[in-house]
Amino acid sequence: MTPDNPLFTEKAKKIKLLLTDVDGVMTDGKLSFFTDARGTAREVKHFESLDGMGLMFLTYCGVQTGIVSKGASNTLEFWAKALGMSYLFYNTSVKHRALEFLQKEYGIRPEETAFIGDDLIDLGLLARVGLPLAVANSVPEAKKLAVYTSPRHGGDAAVRDIAEQILRARGEWDRVVADNMSGIFQNPQRELCIVKGL
Repeated sequence: MTPDNPLFTEKAKKIKLLLTDVDGVMTDGKLSFFTDARGTAREVKHFESLDGMGLMFLTYCGVQTGIVSKGASNTLEFWAKALGMSYLFYNTSVKHRALEFLQKEYGIRPEETAFIGDDLIDLGLLARVGLPLAVANSVPEAKKLAVYTSPRHGGDAAVRDIAEQILRARGEWDRVVADNMSGIFQNPQRELCIVKGL
C-alpha cells in the first residue's frame, strides 16, 4: 500500500529520475574484500535482486535511475548497466554536485529528482531533491529529511519497496504487474553516463 502521505504522492508524480546511494541502501552496508592472484584487493558487493527489478520497473515506466556513490568499483558499473540505469556517479564525495551536473548537462531539475540515502554524506543531496527518501537503517538525520522512509533495511528490498510505492503513487503499478503477467515487460536498455570524482 502507498504511504498514507499526500505529499509523497504529489512529489512522486513529478519525478523523472530516482538516484540512490549504494552501501547501506542497495546493500546492507557491510564491505567485503578479497585479494586476487596479483595481490590486489578486490571488493565484493551483495545486491538484492528485488531491488534490481524495482529499479527496472521504474525505468520501464519512464523514470530514469542512477547511482551516486563515494566509492568506486567495476561492480557498480556492471550492476548499473544490467539494470538499464542512466547515470553512475562514483568517487563522489560531495553528492549534491551530481544534482548540479544533471541540471546543467541534462536540464533535470531538483524537484524532478528523488534520492535514497542513509548516512550523513547523503544529507546535502537529500536536502536538495524534490523527493528525499530513506531506508529503515538510515541515521536519524536522513530520516528527518525524508518524505518517506521504507520500513525495510538497505540490502533487504528497501529500494524495491520505494520503487513500488513510487509506481503505485503514479498509478503505474497495475500496468507493471499486467505486463509481467502477459510477458510484455522487457528489461530496459539505456546508455550509461559515467561521471567520476565530483
